Amino acid sequence: MELSNIEKLLEKYFEGETTISEEKELKVYFTRETVPSHLERYKDLFQYFSQESTITATKDLKLNTSSKKSRYAWMGIAASIALIAGIFLTNTPPNPDETLGTYEDPEIALQETKKILNMVSQLMNEGKQELVYLNEFESTTEKLTK
Repeated sequence: MELSNIEKLLEKYFEGETTISEEKELKVYFTRETVPSHLERYKDLFQYFSQESTITATKDLKLNTSSKKSRYAWMGIAASIALIAGIFLTNTPPNPDETLGTYEDPEIALQETKKILNMVSQLMNEGKQELVYLNEFESTTEKLTK
């Protein structure tokens, strides 16, 4: 067999594009006694494959198809359904009378709104202080690019 053909087959093999007959050719080639030195590293691989393909099972496997396993499987499925149903049935929607965040008195609502907006403003200003470093970085990069 031609050496360049074997090298092409090896490339195809490692790309996963060979057919079964091409793989058999490679196995036959690498189980020979003489293999070129640059392909010696593949010899053990293909010899292993050819040896392992001859192994057959010596015992019959018996599958245990007892009803206990299927019963446990059905119990697990039933428990899962019961759990999901319990979660959805106990999670009742809130009463419209118990709505949170609403105020009857407009003055109290205005005071709470001002308090929350003041807190948001303070947090925004804290974040704005950190942007000073970004402005400094930007001015430095502008100096370097000019």
